[in-house]
Amino acid sequence: MQSAWMREASKACCSSAGCCPNPFLGFTHYDEASSSSSKPQSAAASRYQFEVSTTTSLYPHFHFTNHESLPSYHESFACFNKVYPHYSQTDEADKIRASEYPHLDSSVACFDYIGHGLFSYSQLQGSPFFDICCKSINLNSQLLYGEETEFQSGIKKRIMSFMNVSETDYTMVFTANQASAFKLLVESYPFGSNQNLLTVYDYQSEAIDVMVERAKKRGANCMSACFSWPNLQIQSEKLRKKIIKKRGLFVIPLQSKVTGSRYSYTWLSLAQENGWHVLLDATAL
Repeated sequence: MQSAWMREASKACCSSAGCCPNPFLGFTHYDEASSSSSKPQSAAASRYQFEVSTTTSLYPHFHFTNHESLPSYHESFACFNKVYPHYSQTDEADKIRASEYPHLDSSVACFDYIGHGLFSYSQLQGSPFFDICCKSINLNSQLLYGEETEFQSGIKKRIMSFMNVSETDYTMVFTANQASAFKLLVESYPFGSNQNLLTVYDYQSEAIDVMVERAKKRGANCMSACFSWPNLQIQSEKLRKKIIKKRGLFVIPLQSKVTGSRYSYTWLSLAQENGWHVLLDATAL
């Protein structure tokens, strides 16, 4: 059934010479439009363009008044493939998904890859070091009181050895993601005696929001560094005053995820000298 907005969309495809009944086959109308402007299209504009092309290309001279007048699925799909001839090539993606990623259709949910690609079925079958673990546990209880498996213990020793840190001086805890790590930290930190949380981030993320929200619920005074626009450089004097006048938990990333610039270790030293506990966030690496 063709609604009012569909009719308006159809008008948008009309050129000065008259209505173009099937613009998508030749791409003439849109190629000319794209060449006249260097601005990239937004997702909304692309969706609108697709709707316009579809409504003017599939049965352009028909007006469907009820469901009985609609063509059959097979007829519509054949017409769709004619208008969008490259659509049939997407079968290759379907075959890859079916053969290499069947676990996406199972009841197991895999999430938060921290920027890494999703593992395939071949990698799962061919690697002696990779497996899927299904656990139903309380995160805090597992981290604080749970026993490590031999695999987890071995990974921890290899990582700490690679980083050249002693197990006597440092403890490593595995968490599901950055947000879980920050949440666990602020829920354990003694804000009663050290009431301040000072963060140095030039962007907003779920993990940082979770950390700040949990800290506020525990009575913390939450502060953040100020940045200059547009280069996003730290306003050094303001941050220095906050560090010198107060103490608590100081959270700073190794580098900015926005600009890629690394922050000076001087801030860590200054915070430690003034009684702050320092959390160095290395997730940007």
